[in-house]
Amino acid sequence: MELLYSILINLIFYTIIIEILIGVLFYFIGLSRRLLLNSTSMLLIITPLYLKYNRIIEIITLSFPTLVGLCLFPVTLAIMIKHHYIQYRQTTMIPVYLLSAISFFMLVVFPDYNGLVIYITYFLFYVYILYIIYPGRHELASVLLLGMVFINFIYISVTVYTLNEIHFILSAGMMNIAVSFLLGYNLRNRIVSLLNQFNVINELNNKLYHRLARLKQSNDSCRKIILEKDLELSQMARHASLAELTTGIAHELSQPLTGIKGISQNMIDDINAEEFENLQGVSELMKICALVDKSTSIIDHIRNFSKKSTLSIKQIDLNKVILEAIDLIRYQLKKNNIDLIFVLDDAIPQILGDKLSLEQLIVNILMNSKDAILEKQFSSPDDSGTIRITTFSDEQSVSMIIQDNGSGISEDIMNKIWSPFFTTKKREHGTGIGLSICNKILKDHKATVDIQSDTGGTQFSIRFPLDQAKGI
Repeated sequence: MELLYSILINLIFYTIIIEILIGVLFYFIGLSRRLLLNSTSMLLIITPLYLKYNRIIEIITLSFPTLVGLCLFPVTLAIMIKHHYIQYRQTTMIPVYLLSAISFFMLVVFPDYNGLVIYITYFLFYVYILYIIYPGRHELASVLLLGMVFINFIYISVTVYTLNEIHFILSAGMMNIAVSFLLGYNLRNRIVSLLNQFNVINELNNKLYHRLARLKQSNDSCRKIILEKDLELSQMARHASLAELTTGIAHELSQPLTGIKGISQNMIDDINAEEFENLQGVSELMKICALVDKSTSIIDHIRNFSKKSTLSIKQIDLNKVILEAIDLIRYQLKKNNIDLIFVLDDAIPQILGDKLSLEQLIVNILMNSKDAILEKQFSSPDDSGTIRITTFSDEQSVSMIIQDNGSGISEDIMNKIWSPFFTTKKREHGTGIGLSICNKILKDHKATVDIQSDTGGTQFSIRFPLDQAKGI
């Protein structure tokens, strides 16, 4: 029997040494730290007996470290088991703490009853372990652990009549080995399961990456198409504006052409009447060249305004852009007796912008102002139309204000005016894309707009930023 005890104690001792090494090597894992703590308490229990059975130190009675280990072991083992089964049941450690403290006190005060005290302590402890493990009884490891607890019940029950402390030590050692092995096996299964899940997630991640790559390609293609459509829409808006301005453009061109014809006819009459003078002829030809240059300038302006082009951001003079935009719409305003008032600050700094886009912005706003004035004059013919254009600057921005005395914008449609194809005009007079294009132009130039409108007219206040670090 002594030989069997010696073999079991050596087996338990070296197993605990291995557990301590594993706990140190894998200290970063929560279960390893608890395994290390439990192995330390078990080492206190088994070391004196190891020394005794290997005839290193002769020990007759239980040593103090063994008593301490026997009292600590329920606490450390319960901590390890509770950590593993916490998902099944929220349990408190207070009963185990009280049981260990009371048993240690009884072992110190009543040393003659050590066997009985330890028996009662471990009997109650195993009951508590059953309470923790039972909810996870469907797991294989839990079934085996429950079986080990029942085996220990039987073992200490059979040997209780001897009240020999070695049986409780062997029981604790076997319980420690069983719990460590089974929980380690269960942890391994969980790690394998997590690795499998990780592989599945990694595979899904690779699929998601490829899908994102395809979506990015599709997104780039869609963005390119949208940019092309925006450009086409802007082009369509310019053509729509030119269609409305055709009468004014024809009038602008008819003046220099009429002048060219008149001067040419005078020169022909002078030649026929033999009254042609060389100096006078040169003067007349210079007038013709000036009128041709004026016509060419008008045609070039129209061609540039109507051509399809992308944004070309440069330093531009906002006042000059306003005056060139007015050239396109001047006849329309004059024909409808609408006065233009300019309050342009010559000292404003240049801004970063696209000249053609800003011309289109100004033309669209002025055309809306013209229509609002004509709508008001239809109900009040005596009212005169006025459009006032003001520019000024401060340290952060250059501002342009376009103010008219038209019919105004009602509050119920104020939030809709920037929407594509929304218009209050009749179909033959409006496409509904003018202000939508204006909105895009303002965003492209990082400009802000404030609209104030009532029955007395509408005011567009547009601010262009001067901070080029945040430029376009």
